[in-house]
Amino acid sequence: MLRTTNDPNGYYATLGVMPGASLAAIKAAYRNRVKSVHPDRNDSPRAKGEFQRVTEAYAVLRDGVRRAEYDITGQAGTIDDDSPPNAPFACCRCGRVTAQPRYVIFHQVKSYLVWARSQRIEGIFCRECADREAVQASTTSWAGGWWSPPGLILTPLALIRNLLGGTKPRPINARLLIRQAEAFLADGKADLAHAVAHQARFYARDPAQRQRIADILARTDGHRRRFRNRWRAWGGKTFLPQLAPLVALPLTVAALLMVAAKPWADPMTTASSAEIVVQPPRIGDIRHVGVDALKLRLGPSPAAPVLTLLNRFTAVMTVAEPRARGWTEIRTPSGLVGYVRTRGLYGGSGAILRHDWCSAHRGPVPNAGAVLLMRASGNHQIFIHNPGRLDAVVKLKTMAGDTIAAYYVPGTFDLTVGGIPEGTYYIEFATGKDYSRACGLFLSDMHAGELPFALTLRHISMFTDTAFPTTMPEISLATHADGPLRPIPISTSQFLNDH
Repeated sequence: MLRTTNDPNGYYATLGVMPGASLAAIKAAYRNRVKSVHPDRNDSPRAKGEFQRVTEAYAVLRDGVRRAEYDITGQAGTIDDDSPPNAPFACCRCGRVTAQPRYVIFHQVKSYLVWARSQRIEGIFCRECADREAVQASTTSWAGGWWSPPGLILTPLALIRNLLGGTKPRPINARLLIRQAEAFLADGKADLAHAVAHQARFYARDPAQRQRIADILARTDGHRRRFRNRWRAWGGKTFLPQLAPLVALPLTVAALLMVAAKPWADPMTTASSAEIVVQPPRIGDIRHVGVDALKLRLGPSPAAPVLTLLNRFTAVMTVAEPRARGWTEIRTPSGLVGYVRTRGLYGGSGAILRHDWCSAHRGPVPNAGAVLLMRASGNHQIFIHNPGRLDAVVKLKTMAGDTIAAYYVPGTFDLTVGGIPEGTYYIEFATGKDYSRACGLFLSDMHAGELPFALTLRHISMFTDTAFPTTMPEISLATHADGPLRPIPISTSQFLNDH
């Protein structure tokens, strides 16, 4: 704090503090000093004089306006401020006389794990020094104020107060501006006195203060100068830098809570949990299989023969009203009609649920030439050519639609696969990205097709007149726009249908 005097009346020395000490330090020093010199506790003949000296020093130093005047001029005004001011007030940081001084209190918080300490930084400031003090107090609070339970409450309060320009007590600012106006008037600067007195009207509530302001305005009536208020909260250069982290904090907390809760991970939601109604299947309803390997039976009984196993998320249609409790008659995509347990069917087609479930259980990426399915074995081999950039799954199916083998062929790979039994097969394939082992499909860019020919593999004896073949069958997954062997597009559900 810049001063023209150190401590001419010895007020700071009386309390045992240094010039520039905080108000909290002055109050603590007064409490300790007054205990030792109070006449009721100290029998010394000098105790009464010391007690009066301590009380006088405290009365001056605890009052912001009187302390500021003492620091600048070495003289302290009276409590009622009737004495004429000695000089205009200056900023306690830079020492410059300002036409718009304010007594401002800034707040900073420091945490110590289980408790926190809130500190007040106060004084008479110009606007530029006030902005710097606000940023410094807020930075200290951001860095060290959050690390205790009380700090979680005190820190945001301190940051908001500093953002709004600090706390400006009305009574002390009214006194400050009145005496500043009187000092300018005594110095012959009537225009400045008029402008400062006009600003003092905002803070003055006491009738005596309002009367003093009216007297100053009347004496300077010919000098109607007005100041633009520089103390608006958003008028400083540090408002936006202090506001940005305060706005970002709740958004960051909300994003972290969303990531932790993962509301998108649960695809099935209800509008209200008070009542959940399960509707019985009706004729024509589209439902999907909600369990793995649901048994389709010939009749509504656990003892009825099993027609096939339905994969999870297979879409089916109800074909008749339930005739037996717990059983539903359905038709599969391949046309089979039979009975399944009702509890194994969920509402809707299940396309979105299937995609989410398959993505969560995709498993590791298969190696080139990995055998995904093998239901029979033999000694034949085929050569598969995949010239495209997308990965592919190739299936060999019998004429009855049963899948014998399935192989994984990455994009731009040529593979020889073996272990195929003899027989006649037609070939289906699918291409795409992000293959899911759990569902046997690609999660993105999936397209399926069927080659327009059948492949016959049979054993030729070396002891017949027929020559032993020297080449193995080759198939290509390339799409020839004008070629006779271009693949025929098929639906994804047809590709996934494995008997």
